[in-house]
Amino acid sequence: MSSEIAVCSWNEWDPLQEVIVGSARGAADMGYEPAMSPYHPAEDIGGRSFSGRPAVPGLIGEAERQLDAFAELLEKRGITVRRPDPADHTIPVKTPDWEIEFGLVNACPRDLLLVIGDEIIEAPMARRARFFEYRAYRRLIAEYFRNGARWTAVPKPLMRDELYDERVRLGEGPFDFKATPLLTEIEPAFDAASFMRFGRDIFWQPDLVSNQFGADWLQRHLGSGFRVHRIEFAEPYPTHIDTTLVPIRPGLVLINPQRPCTDGSLKLFAANGWRTVEAPPSVRSGRSNPEVSNWISMNILMLDERTAVVEAAEKPTIELLESLGCDVIPCAFDRVYPFGGSFHCCTTDIRRVGTLRSYFPSLGQ
Repeated sequence: MSSEIAVCSWNEWDPLQEVIVGSARGAADMGYEPAMSPYHPAEDIGGRSFSGRPAVPGLIGEAERQLDAFAELLEKRGITVRRPDPADHTIPVKTPDWEIEFGLVNACPRDLLLVIGDEIIEAPMARRARFFEYRAYRRLIAEYFRNGARWTAVPKPLMRDELYDERVRLGEGPFDFKATPLLTEIEPAFDAASFMRFGRDIFWQPDLVSNQFGADWLQRHLGSGFRVHRIEFAEPYPTHIDTTLVPIRPGLVLINPQRPCTDGSLKLFAANGWRTVEAPPSVRSGRSNPEVSNWISMNILMLDERTAVVEAAEKPTIELLESLGCDVIPCAFDRVYPFGGSFHCCTTDIRRVGTLRSYFPSLGQ
């Protein structure tokens, strides 16, 4: 490592210096997951018949080639790129409380690792298939720690059945997240990608893999210098916030027109001079059996306040960002989608050049 600060990132737009890019190697298609049970047919939920399987090697190879090309693109721009260690997710996962046949993949470090300033926080994710995902990053995190970073692992949830709503687990009736959040509050749980960083203000969307206990844990851990805001959107199966509320730079944020804010929280943005712009849907919208969200086009990576990496086929998103004063770098990434997401999902920014600031003056410093 150089003499630079090992870890420092406060938001999603300061100039990027170092990043972790995920890997599809060793991937599996996860089996039944109580944390994702709303996506499964009722017969699978009740009978637990969906057991998972190893991912198709050819698909892994296609995804890894695109991930490698993305990493090379970043390196050519002078950005240091780190990758997780190899991990085999095709082996059984077992704890004293449960067992499943397969894990998942290390394609999306954004889900596991939340960087706040000089601290790397390992999230207490709620999917059993991802329980041991942290192992592929431990060597990297230990290196960052030895070079001055702080390292925190949130208490790992036991993930017993009691964490997941009984009616949902047994497939009793249609799922209604607004009426019945999937997770109970017996222990903290969240994916890091359920949070979006705006300096001192961090916005959190409750979803299938995050509960209020998890957000409360994070607020208490970070202390009074930060504000963790709950913000809710109309979405039947919410999972992560980075295809719903996506900042471009101070004063400009993309929002998802199909998921209106239901609790009035967006008024805070308008009151503090932020412009909210509706994003276009993905060009893949409407296809049969879509691999990912119709809004995966919003899952971009800002390299600085004016430079965005966008999937090459997403012409409407590219045109919108260019109209907003951005230089857009198109990059093919569609083969990565089945392994968890796009550029924001598949990265964790380790070091950005910037300082801790408040971008909402009405809330104070």
